[in-house]
Amino acid sequence: MERMMIAHIPHILRDVPDFQCLMGTYQDIFANFWRLERGLEDNFYLHTAEDAGLSHWERILGIVPRVGSSIEERRQIVMARMYQTTPYCFRTLLALLLALTGDPSAFSAELDELTLTVRLFPRFREMEGAVWAMLRQMVPANIALYLILVFRTHGALRPKTHRTLGRHTHHQLRSEVDLFE
Repeated sequence: MERMMIAHIPHILRDVPDFQCLMGTYQDIFANFWRLERGLEDNFYLHTAEDAGLSHWERILGIVPRVGSSIEERRQIVMARMYQTTPYCFRTLLALLLALTGDPSAFSAELDELTLTVRLFPRFREMEGAVWAMLRQMVPANIALYLILVFRTHGALRPKTHRTLGRHTHHQLRSEVDLFE
């Protein structure tokens, strides 16, 4: 609901035509100020920040955004950098990976003795740099870290005919997730 300028003057003056005209004139100007105020307030918080707010956080944290990255991707990278600390447990690391990628099917992670293996699935490959940076920052130095990009294997393509496969490039067959669905 929009604030009305006429509500900011005493009741006795609200019925005076000159004041009604004056407040009507100021209404558009102040409506623009209030809209800008809401936008400024939204940029204070990462979850609601737009381009200006994210640019500010990226400058502070020394992040160079990827050309063509969306606001949501930039927001996730900034949040990942803000929350980078050594996790207390494997479950915390999984929760932070989920917060970074936004999809539980984006990755799989296994901790075996002193080896952490994270598999990043094809449609999230553009986040490889952000995931690697977060893992390098968070995983303790005594744990070997492997980030594996998963591609489609020959066994997955075996049931398809040559004619079906011939419609696609090698890169599409190897990388794209929803090619045959």
